[in-house]
Amino acid sequence: MASLRKRTWETKNGITTRWELSYVVDGVQYKKTFKKKPTPQEMAEVTQTVTQNPFLKEFIPDYLDNHCKLHCKESTLETYENYYKIALVPLYRIRIKNLKRRDVEKFIIDLKDKKAPKTINNLLVFIKAFLNYAVENKIIPENPAAKIKQIPLKKDRVKTLTERQAQCFLKKLKERPLWIQAFFSVLYYTGMRISEGLALEWKDIEYDKININKQFYRQRVSPTKNYETRIIEMPLPLQKILKEYKASLKESQELVFCSNGKHISVNNMRERHFKNLIEDVEDELNEDMFGITPHCLRHTHATYLLSNGIPLIYVSNRLGHKDCKTTLNIYNHVMQSDSSKALNLLNKIS
Repeated sequence: MASLRKRTWETKNGITTRWELSYVVDGVQYKKTFKKKPTPQEMAEVTQTVTQNPFLKEFIPDYLDNHCKLHCKESTLETYENYYKIALVPLYRIRIKNLKRRDVEKFIIDLKDKKAPKTINNLLVFIKAFLNYAVENKIIPENPAAKIKQIPLKKDRVKTLTERQAQCFLKKLKERPLWIQAFFSVLYYTGMRISEGLALEWKDIEYDKININKQFYRQRVSPTKNYETRIIEMPLPLQKILKEYKASLKESQELVFCSNGKHISVNNMRERHFKNLIEDVEDELNEDMFGITPHCLRHTHATYLLSNGIPLIYVSNRLGHKDCKTTLNIYNHVMQSDSSKALNLLNKIS
């Protein structure tokens, strides 16, 4: 026995409609989602063959449509859809009830020479998630990948500018056009993500504060990474350069940084402008600054504050982290470097 129902909900891109077919096979209830209303023949094909033991290629789209589109961020959904289209191809021809732990482990091992450990771990998280979904929907009795452990990751220290490099960076920045000065000064003095800087509007900037409530990521405006808004104070040097930059604009514009009124891409700022700026700093100092990206300005900002005794909770809020634990995990080495200061202080107690 099968039943068909229409599901409609509102998203940022408008109204989305899906048709959900529910049916029972061998006492187990299954569901299949269609983008368009299925014909009686399409429903018959599904209930008679595919869903008794669907191939992974046939099952994963159900997970993406029924779960991910309702519960995942747009960027996460895009990543998962790419996993399905490209990375998971070796598992396509395995039926979900036939999938064994060794199949997943072999898939992971084969990826070790092709993908970074972090990417492999993310894929494993996705595999476990859609298999849990299959368990919840009574398609399989248990998750065969549940006990597979992630690959241990080497925790490297974040890259930051040294004090000498930072001074030279600011010096070279002053030789750039005013809008370039303003943009990278915003990142340097606030610890803002580059995607957040590119989404800034003039209405977000008050006399001495910036309201950070969005980002320009993957060629569209979306909420900040943690879906939270934060207001941070601007130091005087940044206030001065933004005031000067705004006064230099011949026409009013909604976006603080734009090209013909449109958002500038992250790649444009990173590859064209920041890369050239760092090359000038390297030539001036005769140093190799390999691996320094715009995001390193954020790390430099946080490290400078923490190493000078600014409370962790203030830095965490300024960076827009979900909680202090995130900040501590990233900058733990900075906190440890203060151990000598603490010991000197304790030595003075009599």
